[in-house]
Amino acid sequence: MSTKSFIKELINQQEHTSLEFKRVWNVEAILETICAFLNTDGGWIIVGYDEKELIGLPDVTEVEVNQLKQNALENIFPQPLIYIQFETISEKSVVLLNVLKGSRQPYSYKQKYFVRKGSKTIEASPDDVSLILRSSNQYNSSWEKLTTIDAIYKDLNESEIINTINDANKLGKTKSLPEIPKDFLSYFQLIDYSAVKNGAVVLYGNEPTRFFTQCRIRITNIPEGATGDKFRDTEIIEDNLFVSFTKVMSYFKKNNPIVSEFYPGSPLRNDREKYPFAALREAIVNAMVHRDYGDMSGEITINIHTDKIEIINSGEIPNDIITKKNIIESHHSVLRNPTIAHMFFLRGEMEKLGRGLSLIKKLFEELNLKTPEWTFQSGYTKLTLYGIPKPIIVNDRMIGFMNQTEFNKVYSREDYMAFFKDEVKERTARMDLQKLTEGGWLKKIGDGPQTRYTKTNKKLPDIAG
Repeated sequence: MSTKSFIKELINQQEHTSLEFKRVWNVEAILETICAFLNTDGGWIIVGYDEKELIGLPDVTEVEVNQLKQNALENIFPQPLIYIQFETISEKSVVLLNVLKGSRQPYSYKQKYFVRKGSKTIEASPDDVSLILRSSNQYNSSWEKLTTIDAIYKDLNESEIINTINDANKLGKTKSLPEIPKDFLSYFQLIDYSAVKNGAVVLYGNEPTRFFTQCRIRITNIPEGATGDKFRDTEIIEDNLFVSFTKVMSYFKKNNPIVSEFYPGSPLRNDREKYPFAALREAIVNAMVHRDYGDMSGEITINIHTDKIEIINSGEIPNDIITKKNIIESHHSVLRNPTIAHMFFLRGEMEKLGRGLSLIKKLFEELNLKTPEWTFQSGYTKLTLYGIPKPIIVNDRMIGFMNQTEFNKVYSREDYMAFFKDEVKERTARMDLQKLTEGGWLKKIGDGPQTRYTKTNKKLPDIAG
């Protein structure tokens, strides 16, 4: 799903606890709402729309949008995890913000607390703040914030911590984070005095599997027709998340062949990666960030078959986000490991908050590949990425026509419509003939008004879709 179509989907909804529309560019009001979302359940803000019409922001520039981001990073405490994008829809500029529910509540803006009450942003009362403090304990006791027994600071790769600080500064994601590695980890509650937290070990550990065997990533290349005990090769990665991410992506760069495709009825050739690399990258980030690290047997498994890649990780995606394997419902990010997600965000590896799943699906559909599928079972999520074309679905009408056609005879669109005694409209006829051509059952001859079609030897499917 593109950003534009995603925004259009949002503006078809009514304002609610996790969605707010703002007609004008009011920085103070926007920052207060960001703070409120951090203290509540996170959400989306669209500026330039008023629930009735798209107003647009004709006087707002990219510079002002970037200043808003810096303003949020410098004036909201603790530092928030937000995504802000300038977008043009129907020739009108709007700003889209995605705010993730904070993992270090309560959050304040200019020493004031804000919350959401229904579809409104209000300043928090003392009772509201007390409730936030009580409910935030569930985040402080999450797996990534627990102390790793026997781990010390020297067990961490300090250069990777410095890389995170440098990347955050280079990408303009912060201006106020501590520059000293220990202070940086302390700021994000990844160390507490001498206690090293689980999140610090999986993110920056020199040997994380010494403490958590579930940090392992297993890549298995399965040859065609192989049984369960026959593999072409298996690679096991046992490093911290950032080193592991680099190694996995390097593996895909070396083992993602170029596929050459010829257009029906045309000598032109299209060369593409068998699997879109950007989608593979997004899928690996999702598996690393959203997996359930508390599952001791929950290593990430990547199975590479001849026609598909399976990426399996512990932890299930909430059932209201994906239905029927690949229908992605409107949602904002739900983070199982918010601090791990924040580190990936600071490194520039997690930008499309709340839309990673849609991006994966869109990249495959753009190449006309079979749609990816997400399945869930026994606490695990399996993402299947197909390297084969999306199946061409033919119907009884198309099969009826093909069964009456003759080899070595040419047919026009008008012939197709006449076959059905003009009960088929021109648009339907064009679509039917295009599908039959893409499926290889018809060969296209000529172009424009002179376009004709001839039957090929390819067998039609037995059952119409």
